[in-house]
Formats: sequence, structure tokens, C-alpha cells
Amino acid sequence: MRPSSELDRTLERNAYAIAYRLLGDRPAAGAVAGIAAERLRQSGRADAPDWLANLTLFTIDQAVGGVVPAVEAGDDPHASLRAALRRRLARAEPDERIAGALVHLAGYPPDFVASVTGRSPDEVRRLAGVLAPPPGIAYRDLGDPELTGAPPQEPAPPRRRRPHWTTVAVLVLIVALVVAATRMTGPRPTLGPPVEEGGAPVHTTVDGPDAQRNGGPLTQQTSE
Repeated sequence: MRPSSELDRTLERNAYAIAYRLLGDRPAAGAVAGIAAERLRQSGRADAPDWLANLTLFTIDQAVGGVVPAVEAGDDPHASLRAALRRRLARAEPDERIAGALVHLAGYPPDFVASVTGRSPDEVRRLAGVLAPPPGIAYRDLGDPELTGAPPQEPAPPRRRRPHWTTVAVLVLIVALVVAATRMTGPRPTLGPPVEEGGAPVHTTVDGPDAQRNGGPLTQQTSE
């Protein structure tokens, strides 16, 4: 039997690797790993040949059925993918959970998983298919960057929404109306140059429709 300290580290490391990929939160994944390891120890099967399969099942039970941490929007670029994984595992059978998590989350080869579950490699592949990732997606990339050595990914920048064509049309219409209204006001009075002290009078001339109605241009003289 392995020393308890070494056993605890082995159990919690394996449980944490799966829990973090499902939750994306270090404190929550650590808590899930601790609970799963304790459940396995209390079951008396911590040193049984199928300890890894049972530990995986306890870890998924806790991560899927337990309290999921509230991750703020933008903090985890993989939050939606992790949520989809939890939903798929929640609907899966126990054997599918074990095979899918060990193959696709922990990265163990199907032959190794077959040896710890007592099944054939082909059967393991079939069971693991319930958690098969979409093309171009690797669930191993969801691991804790401090343990996998991968650089942490920055949150994706918010997408800029292009204005709808109706918004552009309304703006164009408003500009056209403003221009038309400006043209309909008619010419404004024109002022001559300012009169300096002791200089010539100021002549103010008003042209346009008002002047024509009054019989001609109106000129006002102002003397200093």
C-alpha cells in the first residue's frame, strides 16, 4: 500500500486535472478534487485496480452535480465550451463518463483505459464517443496553464457590431431634411465691415423677397 501522503497527491492530481477542464476555476477544481479523493478513500477502493475509474466517476459527479463557480463574462474564453461539456456528461451513463473523461479530458490512450476498466479498447472508444470533441477542438487545452505549461489565453475582445442598414438610412434622411430646411430659410442680412471710431457710417443692406415687397433694397445708415 502506498504511503497516505503519496496516495493523496496521486488522487488529487488526477481528480484536479479533470475537474479544472470542466470548471476552469482553480479553487473550485481543488475543492472538487478533494471531495472526490475523500469519497474514494472512504469507499475503501483507493488501492483497488479500478481506483482511477472510480475517482473519475466521483470527480464528474461532483463537478456536474455540485455548485459551479460563477465566472464573470470575459474571464474565461472557454466558459461556454466547459458548460457544454458538463451538460453532455450530465446526460451520459457512468461508463460513458469514465471512458470519455479519461480519454478526452485526461488524455489517456484507449488501451490504457481498457486495462483499468476491464473493457476492450474498441468498447472504450465507443463509450468515449459521447464526449468526442468537435473538429479542431482539443479538450486537453482546457487544462490549468500552470500545470500544462501552456500560456494563459487572453479573453477574446468584444466584437464590434456594424450599424444596421436601417440606422444608416435614418441618419441619411435626417441630414437631407436638415439641409433642405436650411435652404428654405432664405438669405440672411449681410453686414458690411465694422465701423472704426470716427470712421464712415455702417450700411446694412437687406436683399431678397422682403426687399422686393417693400419696393427695393432697404438701406439703413448709422452715423457715429
